[in-house]
Amino acid sequence: MTVVFVALAVVLVMLGGLAYDGARILNAKRAASSLALEAARAGAQAISTESFYQGDGNVTVDPIQARFAAAEFLDQHDEWSISVRGDTVSTTVWLTQPLQVLSMLGIESRRVTGHASARAIQGIDRGDYR
Repeated sequence: MTVVFVALAVVLVMLGGLAYDGARILNAKRAASSLALEAARAGAQAISTESFYQGDGNVTVDPIQARFAAAEFLDQHDEWSISVRGDTVSTTVWLTQPLQVLSMLGIESRRVTGHASARAIQGIDRGDYR
């Protein structure tokens, strides 16, 4: 009977640990997505002054300034990419989440990805974040 209780206790501890590591992975995924979205927003705010002052209702993103603004936001993280196409800035962030319980089974870490895009618009319309 004692062997059954010990085996059950080990299984319960492992299940709790898996839930703990799973929650940490989900939290890292949320953080990567949030970082990507904020960097894309920062980049999309880098409006070309020439297109802004033309006043024809079309704004364009200055690609150099957009990359700089997004990179400045993401500079503290190891792996990221920025893409500027027209009026849309897209960012991808990769984070590595160390695992505690799964590391006992040989799985040391999990790499998560966050991706976001933001589009520059003129006026007071609702933004277009994806």
